[in-house]
Amino acid sequence: ASFVLLALAAFTGSAIQGAFGFGFAILAAPVFLVVMNSSGAVPVLAVLNFAVSFAVALLVWRQTPLRLFGLLALGSVAGVPIGLGLFHRASVAELKLAVGIVIMSFALLLLARERGPVKSKGAGVSRPSRTGSLVAGLLSGVMGGALAMPGPAAMLYLSTLRLPKEESRAVSLVLFSFSYALISGVHAASGGLGVSRLLLIGELMLFVLLGALAGQRLARYISEAR
Repeated sequence: ASFVLLALAAFTGSAIQGAFGFGFAILAAPVFLVVMNSSGAVPVLAVLNFAVSFAVALLVWRQTPLRLFGLLALGSVAGVPIGLGLFHRASVAELKLAVGIVIMSFALLLLARERGPVKSKGAGVSRPSRTGSLVAGLLSGVMGGALAMPGPAAMLYLSTLRLPKEESRAVSLVLFSFSYALISGVHAASGGLGVSRLLLIGELMLFVLLGALAGQRLARYISEAR
């Protein structure tokens, strides 16, 4: 039953991430932390997140705004070590609480944004500022290192830029691929990916890739009106 829940969360999260460019960790993190009841859920999530992000990023990377990605990635490099330090100091209960707070805050901020005035397609596109992009990347890196959840900070910032759907999705997926590769590498080097966790990752990988494929197909039908 536990594996079924993990597989369902992995498939559904991957489909959402493939379609929108983010969402895997928001859906999967609480499920993995509750089912596994271990801080080991975080490195497992990091590797699975890398897999789905990289798989879809390979198809859309050419649409990435390179300057924006570079600034976000630079900030992320600075933030990941901070996040990993927080992760190693946190208990499982504290990780669960942090994930819950992040998800609730993200949902409330999205709700507030949706209640704002709707802009027409292509209207109000903003040029990303150097400072704003670096700060967003830093926060994304901190959350990625601590919780394997770099998405909320990055996506909230990208939503303020009103980028075309293809560019927003591409830059988020390429950024997450970069961040998760870094995070996964650190976890592997520090012994956070033991044999049992690697076996679990291998068992879940099929569901992740199938979800990514489903999300990529779903992305064609998603409106960019918002």
